[in-house]
Amino acid sequence: MEELNVTNQVTENENLELSTSEETTQTSKTIELEDFSKLDTEDLIAAVKVIVDTAPIQTIKAHIDEAKKIFYDRSNEAYKIALDKFKSEQEQTEENTEEENQIEFEYNYPHTNDFKSVLKTYKTRRDAFYKNQEKEMKQNLQIKLGLIEELKGLLNAEEKMKETFEHFKDIQGRWKAAGQVPKSELNNLWQTYHHHVENFFDYLRINNDLRDIEFKRNLEQKTVLCEKAEAISKEENVDKAFTVLQELHDAWKEVGPVGRDHREEIWERFQTATKIVHKNRNDYFEKRKESFEENYQSKLGLCEQVENIDYANLLHHNKWQKQADLINQLREDWKKIGPISREQNEKSWTRFITAIKSFNTKRNDFYKDLKKNQKENLLIKQEIVEKAEALADSTDWKNTANTLKKLQNDWKESGMAPKKEADILWNRLKNACNNFFKNLKEQNKAQDKEFEENLKLKEKFLKEVEAFKNSGDTKKDVEQIKGFINSWKELGKVPRKNIKTIEGTFRKLIDAYFEQLDMDKAEKRDIQYKSKIEAIVAEDDKSKLSEELFKLQQSAKKCKEELSLLENNISFFKNAKDDNPLLKEVRKNIERQKEKFEEIKTRMAFVKSI
Repeated sequence: MEELNVTNQVTENENLELSTSEETTQTSKTIELEDFSKLDTEDLIAAVKVIVDTAPIQTIKAHIDEAKKIFYDRSNEAYKIALDKFKSEQEQTEENTEEENQIEFEYNYPHTNDFKSVLKTYKTRRDAFYKNQEKEMKQNLQIKLGLIEELKGLLNAEEKMKETFEHFKDIQGRWKAAGQVPKSELNNLWQTYHHHVENFFDYLRINNDLRDIEFKRNLEQKTVLCEKAEAISKEENVDKAFTVLQELHDAWKEVGPVGRDHREEIWERFQTATKIVHKNRNDYFEKRKESFEENYQSKLGLCEQVENIDYANLLHHNKWQKQADLINQLREDWKKIGPISREQNEKSWTRFITAIKSFNTKRNDFYKDLKKNQKENLLIKQEIVEKAEALADSTDWKNTANTLKKLQNDWKESGMAPKKEADILWNRLKNACNNFFKNLKEQNKAQDKEFEENLKLKEKFLKEVEAFKNSGDTKKDVEQIKGFINSWKELGKVPRKNIKTIEGTFRKLIDAYFEQLDMDKAEKRDIQYKSKIEAIVAEDDKSKLSEELFKLQQSAKKCKEELSLLENNISFFKNAKDDNPLLKEVRKNIERQKEKFEEIKTRMAFVKSI
């Protein structure tokens, strides 16, 4: 008897190739991508529906993505064309221009609901497939783990060697039939399996005849696989050839080892055919890139045609109309050009549609000049001026300033009007605005002076506050501190740049004095909180006040939730005595939460009253 040195070991290059192939089986194979761009919208939807209904759902993602892009590109383009046409018609209409008679633009691209229905069917089938696939792969994993345990048990099998070997072949067959497993488990699973196969062949000492028969059978199988690989290397459909090659690599992996004399030779033959398939595929994509470039240059040519329009020659309606017809023809020519890369498509389409938008803008400007609505624009300008003149002497500085700025913007957007009358109105608007902003400037100067004086007073007052010492009489000290707060408020506002510093200094002093007082904690917190809010008010920052109110509302919500939870927990103590420690603790917590909630409510009321 000779030790059988048969393992599933392969050369380093072979192992790498097989590992890659196994991973490939975990992903969805694809079918040949159709050229949807040459189909009209109804035929496109019909073609996609057939694919969704008949093709393996895991193979058609690229088809769906391509169909979606083409459909929604067409939809967006049709929308823009319809919108441009609508705007042009509206601009040329001289009647029914009053606001109540204006028509709102509406557009629905045909067959949109049909297309969405097909997409919904696709998503439903896809989700169901992958959910079921995940379940099956988990089941397959458990099956294969069980086969590994069964394989390990062969080393100690109490049976004849021939029977053990047949048992091993049966395990191999069931392993192959078990199917795919989760990708995360794949490499470790295969490594474990092959490890134990190697252990088995190391352990198993069969006779040379049986070994040679096994090697011969494996060589025959691998020879057939080589012949199939060589045959598909001549296949014109490179995607089909690549898919079949992946399947052949999967089959190769399932075939056992061959004799050392043939191992390198058979693998080299298989690899040679593999390389040809890969080369054919790479050559195909290179040629495809060349066609992409030709199509891209054709689309750039269309872009240049739109960009090079001689607008100086478009002086009449008929010429503009002829040019608009040419633009529509260029759109159709664009659709007929073959596919290009996604990046090139986005770049060229943006350029093309930008040029068309520029044309539409200039065309709209041309018709605007022809419109006979300047008298309507004059009435709008008249109304703007009258509103501005009514506010010229207003002392509601902030609101009026914003209103006048808006009126100035409204003037810019009100359109052209007869020059003579418009100039007169413009001077009136300018005078009204100048009068108000002159008064505002003077008001700000006076206010700045007042704020500077207030700052000096507060700086002086701070020294008085700093010099304060608690007397030990809590009631007296509280009144004194409150007096400081009231006096501080009466001193008025200071320049904005000084608010944060001086208000912060004062608040820290007041907080420190309160901390030294022997008084009710709740009352102390209330006074300190009001002092904090009044400091925010002094900063004239409404956003901080809103933020503080929001925080209080969130705290109140959380407090109510915790109180509800505690009251619910009380129900678990139905039979407990009143002196039960846990029951007493829950009741204390409830009271604390109620007090906290009332405190928050009081603070919310105070903030809202500011």
